[in-house]
Amino acid sequence: MSREQDIRRHYETRLSSDRANFDILDWASAESQRIRFAVLADNIDLHGKALLDVGCGLGDLYTFCRERGIEPEYTGVDLSEKMILAARRQNPAATFQCVDVFTDATLGAEQFDVVFCSGAFNLNLGNNRRFLLTALPRLVDLARGYAVFNLLHERTQYQEDGYFYCNPEDVLKMLRGLPCEPRLLDDYLPNDFTVICRKIRSGSG
Repeated sequence: MSREQDIRRHYETRLSSDRANFDILDWASAESQRIRFAVLADNIDLHGKALLDVGCGLGDLYTFCRERGIEPEYTGVDLSEKMILAARRQNPAATFQCVDVFTDATLGAEQFDVVFCSGAFNLNLGNNRRFLLTALPRLVDLARGYAVFNLLHERTQYQEDGYFYCNPEDVLKMLRGLPCEPRLLDDYLPNDFTVICRKIRSGSG
């Protein structure tokens, strides 16, 4: 089974009207999901910016931004058409597309001011480390200003089967040679870390 099929099967089977959004998206709580969003919003000015939400799920980042009075030019993308249809129902004013940005070149380079990817690398599909080597350059390529992503931290005391945990230093090594300046944040949750990559264009500085 392909990466895309594994991801669709995992999340689409969780889609249910009696489940909260955070549970459908496999987060531990609504609060932990919001904390991850806050790491992005507290460190980067999103207001009026072209924001790409990779693996957007039900568009909860868009809801979070609106609740904070932040109005980005939001685009959410997900490889699950069922998830995108549900996101459109919940957030009719937002833009959602069924696109896998890691395999589809529909979205061009430096098309967005900020690219955010939260939780999309958490399922253990057996090749996560290898996949990150191609996925992280793609996130940086899509961004004009910042590419931001989070991952589960290997320091997690009780690691659950089926999820991918990694060392932040290993991830920072993967970013070497890319046109970005990474900043690690790992003090907001015990089982998570975020990397904020500021885009550096050739010839600058």
